[in-house]
Amino acid sequence: MNYYRHFSLILIAILASIIVIGNLDQVFDTIYEQNQSDSEEPVYPYPVLHKIDISVQKIEKSGGGGDLYGYQLDQHLLFNANTGEFLNNITHKYSSGPTIPGASLVIEEGDTVQLTLTNPKNTGAPGMVSVHVHGIHYSIASDGTLGILNGLRDEGVKPGQSIRYHWTAGPGTAGTWPYHDHTLGLSLGHSNSPGTNMNGAETIGLFGTLVIDSHTGKTLALIDDKPTKVDIADISKDVLCYVTDDAFWCDQIDYRNNAQRTALWENPTIGLKNDELVRFHLYGMGTDFHIFELTGYKWLEPGTTNVISKKKFGPLENHVFTFQGKNGVAEYRDTLSSHLLSGMKGEFIVDDMGVSIPGKSPIN
Repeated sequence: MNYYRHFSLILIAILASIIVIGNLDQVFDTIYEQNQSDSEEPVYPYPVLHKIDISVQKIEKSGGGGDLYGYQLDQHLLFNANTGEFLNNITHKYSSGPTIPGASLVIEEGDTVQLTLTNPKNTGAPGMVSVHVHGIHYSIASDGTLGILNGLRDEGVKPGQSIRYHWTAGPGTAGTWPYHDHTLGLSLGHSNSPGTNMNGAETIGLFGTLVIDSHTGKTLALIDDKPTKVDIADISKDVLCYVTDDAFWCDQIDYRNNAQRTALWENPTIGLKNDELVRFHLYGMGTDFHIFELTGYKWLEPGTTNVISKKKFGPLENHVFTFQGKNGVAEYRDTLSSHLLSGMKGEFIVDDMGVSIPGKSPIN
């Protein structure tokens, strides 16, 4: 009798283990969410659940010379995080097809994200790819790295596979954060030790931006040479640029036009109307340092009221600032000699049209 009783207990334990392993994401995320709810954190009245589907797609280069890959936004649905009620489908606000940088995602403190990444068998990357994000909260099961780093498992997808990540924008996460591949394609040949560091992601093209707005709805801007609190809702455009070792790769969100995203690609012309507010998001990608300058303009050093006219930053550093445009033509540029000589610059035009013009893309 004791034998059968112990055998039954062992069988139950094995079955429970299988269930747990098969649902490891849910187990880790449930524990994480429970810890969050038990802590003394602010209660957000209108949290949103973002269900986002992204795929990795190959970008055929018109001139050859090696393949690039981009994240493609396939679906973005909004739900009431408290009731599960469907709120909106904003998929149409994004650029169609894969882009570099990938889709710019904007959420607010208190929101949660359920992101599903797919690597299509015939049109995606030939090796393992993932999404690793900075700044936002998540469990180790949603880290998007290799088992050699996270101690759990490889959290990417090979051709024909999908994986789901869960993120929570807890208090203090407001800011601009990158998301990027952290397996570096494994078999793509972009790294001698794939997945163990960031070097190489900029050569593949798999990076994008997550913006977490403050739940206060406010940000600090330089208006008429004075630090001024402004409503985030009054910002006309977000311009989001990755500063690589040889180019600015940019995306735009135009809030005058229903928050439409436009892929601006490489060293674009950025347009704005007079007196409109624009928020620049710069992120260092690669191995070089950069000195950013926007001729004729000053802005606030983030987190301070100090007024600056240029900013030095390095790999994986970000620089975000909001200011008011004035009629005329300026130039944004990386003033380091080697970068400036390689063409790392573009026009910033403030006029009656306020139209941005995409730069060179790999497909043209």
